[in-house]
Amino acid sequence: ALPKRSVTELPTLEQFRYFYKREYHFTETLPSRMSEVDFAKDIRPITSTSTAEALGPGYRYQIDATVADIYLISEQDRSRIVGRPVVYMVIDVFSRMVVGMYVGFEGPSWVSAMVALINTIADKVEYCRQYDVDISAGDWAVKGLPDVFLADKGELNGTKVEAFSKAFGVRIENAPARRGDAKGIVERYFLTVQENFKPYASGVVEDTTSRKRGGHDYRLDATLTLREFTRIIIAGVLWHNNFHTLSKYDRAAGATGAVLPLAAYRDWE
Repeated sequence: ALPKRSVTELPTLEQFRYFYKREYHFTETLPSRMSEVDFAKDIRPITSTSTAEALGPGYRYQIDATVADIYLISEQDRSRIVGRPVVYMVIDVFSRMVVGMYVGFEGPSWVSAMVALINTIADKVEYCRQYDVDISAGDWAVKGLPDVFLADKGELNGTKVEAFSKAFGVRIENAPARRGDAKGIVERYFLTVQENFKPYASGVVEDTTSRKRGGHDYRLDATLTLREFTRIIIAGVLWHNNFHTLSKYDRAAGATGAVLPLAAYRDWE
């Protein structure tokens, strides 16, 4: 039989931590302490950026959709609440310009995505005129399809998109499942869109966990129709494309250190 050891011969907690840290580096243990999805999204080392994949303006677009945090009312009967709209955005990776958009009540689908893609090649002056927004050609001078579309595994993942890809010579790429960071540019712009209208609009979705029973329902505050809400989104897009400055940008080696405004790339088609 093995001799019994006294408690004093056992390592202390600090001694065990010292041994553990000496033998096992945290980069080796982290992948085993969490799921592969969380590690790939939040912990893994970043070796590149989205801009590094773009050769220039108009080469690579990112597309995605989100449900806006606001309730809208009917245009025919303003006393009726019709629900929350879905906002599609198409953004050029290199310049960060919004090149296409769509706001509607249809859920994320192939049809809704096609409307947003059509908007990338549409005349923006005529499009804005439909919503009583008068702009000049230079305010949103973007028209054309890219070489690459990056989406998630949703609307642009299937047999229907293959015909679109072959007809227009556009390569379709889909980000891995549950990896919103793979198309972080369009994901971050959704947060910007919400921040633009939330402080000034009514019917905005609030925190329901803190609302008491019988308290005020924020949905009853809705006053905007789909057309009016689309005008707000268009106004935010126009400001973003013409006046937002790229304060942080991963320039290529040898590029100038000057800050690049989005408007510097607005004359390409």
